[in-house]
Amino acid sequence: MGLLVLGDVATAGAITRDTVLQRSKRWVDLGVPYSQSKYFEGYRQDCTGFVSMSWALTTASGAPVSPATDTLPGRGVAISKDRLLPGDMIVRPKTATTWGHAVIFGGWVDSSRTYYWCYEQSNSAGGSRLRQTPYPYWPSSGSGFSPYRYTGITEDLSRTVRIFGADRYTTAAAASAASFKDASTVGTVVLATGESWPDALGAAGLAGAVRGPVLLTNSLGLTAAARQEIVRLAPERVLVVGGAGAVSDGVLDEIRTLGVPVVDRLGGLNRYETAALVAERLVVELQAAGRTFDKAAYVVTGEEFADALSVAPVSAARARPVLLALPWALPDVTQGTLADLGVTRVIIVGGEGAVGRTVRDGLEASGRTVTRIAGADRYSTSRAVADHGLTEGLSRSQAGFATGESFPDALAAGPALGLSSPGAVLYLTSPAGVDPALYTVVQTNRTAIGTARVYGGAGVLPEQVRAEITAALRGW
Repeated sequence: MGLLVLGDVATAGAITRDTVLQRSKRWVDLGVPYSQSKYFEGYRQDCTGFVSMSWALTTASGAPVSPATDTLPGRGVAISKDRLLPGDMIVRPKTATTWGHAVIFGGWVDSSRTYYWCYEQSNSAGGSRLRQTPYPYWPSSGSGFSPYRYTGITEDLSRTVRIFGADRYTTAAAASAASFKDASTVGTVVLATGESWPDALGAAGLAGAVRGPVLLTNSLGLTAAARQEIVRLAPERVLVVGGAGAVSDGVLDEIRTLGVPVVDRLGGLNRYETAALVAERLVVELQAAGRTFDKAAYVVTGEEFADALSVAPVSAARARPVLLALPWALPDVTQGTLADLGVTRVIIVGGEGAVGRTVRDGLEASGRTVTRIAGADRYSTSRAVADHGLTEGLSRSQAGFATGESFPDALAAGPALGLSSPGAVLYLTSPAGVDPALYTVVQTNRTAIGTARVYGGAGVLPEQVRAEITAALRGW
């Protein structure tokens, strides 16, 4: 919908953030003087004229137009502070009692997001300038400043690649295809239900032991995406994680009709037993391949999925089991498996609300070395787990990003990342956008990351998340 300005309809023309900043910088370099009545290159030489020029606002006929501060927000959409990217606007609309002002946001000065680079046409400075400014604007100027995004912005997504399908099953197959391009390298596929998360949580370590992907299916029939990927890979075995209630016997029969010689099920009476069976099979597979189990295991809550998702890449890369605990106790089957496998080192993932102090105390009392990796929430825990992964040999190169609000995409992404060459870490992010702490991590390590992998479709992780990752990778 157009905005009526001086009898003409203003239109939203597409423009990149680079162009917005180049246009802002040009006026600063030229030192265009401030004036509320004079025009330069068709734009009024005041604050809103400066923003209008930077955004290249025009009327329907193509003539430059300079809306006032009370109408300029209509050319954009309100955003939060954490969503600000270079080229956005910070504005206070003029009212009967308050003078208005508008500036172009040029990027954060510090990781605390206290100061930003401000492009503006300033009356007090007498013209265009660039300076470090406290967010949202100088306290002496009063309150009422808010961030907006121009509706005509064309986002830069160039430093990310999206790995996705139409649903969770095709996304899992896409993750497999991206990480296992050479089908001849895959002898075993791990298959789990995509309808719930507990059984698949431990699949990453097993996938690492057999050096194969994790595919997802529904409970009653083999999905077309899983079928197609199994046919492409032509594995000698498919290991199905979960009981018949999770993946029916009919699914196993379907796999056999594809010519797969061996189809085995690893399923217990509950999630804790299934995780234990998977852990035991993991060690058997390592030994059969002539590889050594390093006697380390991850323990996560069996009540929630986020912590186990974060650890999936390193679990796969190091072929370490993921075992499940209750918040207040370690189930007997988990304790027994730790003893049977001779585990000497336990890494608890998650805070005490997820895996309580009594669980840790019990593990330590058994003579094991116990450490905890935890953050204030699932996203800070994810960053901490990624740091742990780096110490275990993973890389930030082509790091992965998946939503932390649901489980399917990260279930498949974790093993695919851990078994990539080089193995890469996974960061969980909110669909609402990249939080400031993760943004700083990406920005600081942009050279090491290079191109990021985003798992899941736009309905799961919107394009704006990709835009923010790209902005961080550009050092903005």
